[in-house]
Amino acid sequence: MPHARIPRIPPLELDEMDPEQQKLAKLGADTVIQVLARAPEVMEASGKLGAFLLSQGKLHPRIRELAILRVALRCDAPYEWANHAPAALGGGATEAEITALSDPDASWSPEDDAVLRAVDELCANVFVSDETWTALAATRDHAEVIEILFLVGYYRMMAGFLNSAGVPVKPGQPALGEPPVPVARPAQASRPASGKTGPDGTWKVTFVHPAGSKDLLLDLATDGAAVSGSIFDSQLNVTVPIVAGTVDGREIALTALVTDPVRFEVSVTGTVDGDVFTGSVTISGGGTFPLSGVREVNPSN
Repeated sequence: MPHARIPRIPPLELDEMDPEQQKLAKLGADTVIQVLARAPEVMEASGKLGAFLLSQGKLHPRIRELAILRVALRCDAPYEWANHAPAALGGGATEAEITALSDPDASWSPEDDAVLRAVDELCANVFVSDETWTALAATRDHAEVIEILFLVGYYRMMAGFLNSAGVPVKPGQPALGEPPVPVARPAQASRPASGKTGPDGTWKVTFVHPAGSKDLLLDLATDGAAVSGSIFDSQLNVTVPIVAGTVDGREIALTALVTDPVRFEVSVTGTVDGDVFTGSVTISGGGTFPLSGVREVNPSN
C-alpha cells in the first residue's frame, strides 16, 4: 500500500503544546502526538479509546501487540510497526514471533491463529468469517471478541492517519517486519557504600524498555512488613504515591496507580542488596521490564 514518504503535517514543537499534551508526548509515540496536537479535539476523543485498549482492556499485552503489528503489516504502516514492535517484546512476545508475523507459513497456537486470522480478514474484507469467528469464540468471551474487533478497527484508522500524514519513523526504530533490538540491563557504576541494608530511603532506578529507558526515583519507607512512599518520574515530572507494598527480608513488592496523564497501574518487585536494587517493573497492559538502580546517598552522611 502507498504511504507518504515525507511529512505532510509538521509536528508541533513541544514548547508549543499545552502541558497535558506534553505529558502524553513524553509517554511515548511523541511524534504522532505532536502531529495530532494540531487537532486537539480529535486527539482527545481518539486518545480515550486508544488508552483504554492499551491499558484497561482484557487482552493480554502479548497478543494485543501481535495483533497491532499484524494490522501494521496488512496496512503497510511503518510508524505503527516501529512504535509497537518494542511494546510486543515488552509484552511477552519473542523476536521469533514478531518476525513470524510476516511469514504466511508460520505456525501459531489455535488461540493466536484465530486472532491473527481475524486481523487479516478485517483488513482485507472488513468481515470475520464464520470459521474464524468460531475459532475466536472457542477460547474468548464476547467482551474479548468485541475488543479484538475494536482494536483492529482503531489501528486500521491510525494506520490510515499515519500513512497519509507521513509521520516519520525515528532513526534506530525497527523497520516494517523487523523485530526491535533487545536492550540490556544497564551496568551499575561503582560507588562508596552507604552502610545501609534495608529498602528505606531514596533509590535512583532505571527500567529498560525496548523503546527507550526511563529514570525513576523510589522514595521508600517501611513499617514492619508494609512499604509506603512514592515514585517520581523525572521525565513527566509526576509523583505517584505507592498504594500497596510489602517487604520480606531483602525482597520488596509495591504497587502505584498512575492517573495523569492516563490511568494505569505500575507494580515493582525487587531485591535489595546493600545499595543495589534489582528487579522488574510491570505496567498494566504494557508488559514487564527489567529495573535496576542504586541508593541515593547524601554526601554529608
